[in-house]
Amino acid sequence: MKSVSFNEGKIFFLDAPGGTGKTFITNLILAKVRSLGKLALAVASSGIAATLLAGGRTAHSTFKLPLTVSLEKDSVCSIRKNGPLGKVLQDVSLIIWDECTMIHRAHVEALDRTPRY
Repeated sequence: MKSVSFNEGKIFFLDAPGGTGKTFITNLILAKVRSLGKLALAVASSGIAATLLAGGRTAHSTFKLPLTVSLEKDSVCSIRKNGPLGKVLQDVSLIIWDECTMIHRAHVEALDRTPRY
């Protein structure tokens, strides 16, 4: 919570066996951040996982991930900096990406390159 409060821009990785409460903790964190009036996005690499997160959507849907990302070296997401989604990403305090290891690394790299365009 300190990282969100002070806008520190950190990455955390939650790893534990199935059934140990990862989704429960994730939803608690989302609720807390949102109760503070801050914007929190919940995304997942699969549709099933997205349905378990409060306000969850797939990463492909949320970030407009390119479908041909593995074929194109310099792919970026279809997000305009001054468009509605671009403004949301500028204002977001927390992004939780469930099952992030289940998506191709090129998708994460495309998302990382996107704000630079």
